[in-house]
Amino acid sequence: MLELRNPHSILAVLERRPKAVKSLRVQSEASGDAWDRVLETARRAGVSVRVGSADERRGPRRETERVGAGSANVEPPSPVPLENLFSTEDARGLWLALDQVQDPQNLGALFRLAGFFGVRGIVLTKDRSASVNATVCDVAAGGAEYVPFAVVANLAQALERAQQSSIWVLGTCERSESSIYEIRRDRHWMLVMGNEGNGMRRLTREKCDQLVSLPPQGLVPSLNVAAAAAACLAVLGRPE
Repeated sequence: MLELRNPHSILAVLERRPKAVKSLRVQSEASGDAWDRVLETARRAGVSVRVGSADERRGPRRETERVGAGSANVEPPSPVPLENLFSTEDARGLWLALDQVQDPQNLGALFRLAGFFGVRGIVLTKDRSASVNATVCDVAAGGAEYVPFAVVANLAQALERAQQSSIWVLGTCERSESSIYEIRRDRHWMLVMGNEGNGMRRLTREKCDQLVSLPPQGLVPSLNVAAAAAACLAVLGRPE
């Protein structure tokens, strides 16, 4: 069970999987469009809401605990079979593969980016990867509900499956002489991002159809994985 505190994350679960919401608590002091939408969507879905005050708590609060305007206990989102991700009926499409991304904050940000840029699916590695937990879902702000994901034991084989579905695999590598700005955009692309410390593994890199770098335009030489993915997806997803 996951305890979510971001109203956008809670709203996404209510919209997509209302039966997964096992309890919902909103403080009487809560205000804002997001919490109003949570309450209205819960009402339409028949999900009961417990309204309390900010002073209510079940036990002593940890000094570092973040206080929110509400929370929900929900069942975690479930991965889908890999083959369900690769529908290529449209002329163009974007997918994302993550090679052992370990920081939940980064993984949540990547799910949020995927939802923003219309990514059709995310491939995660089973080992040495952050799980889709409450932190990931809250940071994703709904992205973990709107973007399907598969978890695989062998990423290299998953990339081969994507290629068999007419999806080109694009790896990111700071040593590549090819720039993301030179890429052809009239095809399906799966963007592969490596982990925070070591980038892509050798086998992952070898399975890519093309490797590109994201050249800096200023004095800061690099970006973290989520910021780099945002820049790459913005280039790949822009209209022709």
